[in-house]
Amino acid sequence: MSASMSPVRTPGDLCEHFGAPDEIVVKHKLPHIDKHAARFLAQCPFVIVATSDAEGRCDASPKGDPPGFVHIADEQTLYLPDRSGNKMFQSITNIMSNPHIGLLFIIPGEEWTMRINGRARVVNEHEVLDKLSARGRPAQLAIEVKVEECYFHCPRSFKRAELWNPERFRRYEGDSWGKILADRVKLDESSANLLDKGLEEGLKRSL
Repeated sequence: MSASMSPVRTPGDLCEHFGAPDEIVVKHKLPHIDKHAARFLAQCPFVIVATSDAEGRCDASPKGDPPGFVHIADEQTLYLPDRSGNKMFQSITNIMSNPHIGLLFIIPGEEWTMRINGRARVVNEHEVLDKLSARGRPAQLAIEVKVEECYFHCPRSFKRAELWNPERFRRYEGDSWGKILADRVKLDESSANLLDKGLEEGLKRSL
């Protein structure tokens, strides 16, 4: 077997194939929120929340609100609001059985992102929920994250995708979302039309 086809099974194999990471990349991974991370969070309106259940089955869920929607309690602790949605509570139920969490924070137009990994718990305390209020309503639940790793991620993937290039912006081209959902659960066309109306009205109520 040639060197290029040798198996990659361990961190040592990765290092042998691709080299060690740059020292600055390793050292800037901090176990707390520093002033630069806090400034990024204050401007961030969107995060992808990665969790898994006790068996390791993974889920990634988007959460968004006006910039500053993440509450920083101290350099080790932050709170994310959980608002009304599809009532499946996948992130919440995962955290109840497995506290490990990964967060990817994104600012539209900025190609650098910020990653935070840590341990989470579900919070239902009025004082915290009120601090996470938006549009005149408190959060229905909160996710407390104890920070274990906090670092910035380089922009290569965003540049490769040209993610913020306005010339590449487009809406999904296909059936309406009501029709897509109806088709997936085997409902007829009249139900699809009702779903489209319901989705639009539901979004207005929940925002």
